[in-house]
Amino acid sequence: MPETTTIQITKQTREELRKIGKMGDDYNKVINDLIIEHNRNKLGEYGENFIRAHKDEFVSIDDL
Repeated sequence: MPETTTIQITKQTREELRKIGKMGDDYNKVINDLIIEHNRNKLGEYGENFIRAHKDEFVSIDDL
């Protein structure tokens, strides 16, 4: 089993994590799912910023 640690969170945060999780999920799974979602959002933001910054370099498929 991987090494674990204890983190302190407020009771309110614990309740919010319970709401996010599904039956049978432990807090580690819920937090990992939140990290994955965060990373997807950051990737989406990066893509949107890239497109915005380079929109003049793109060619319409209709022009091909």
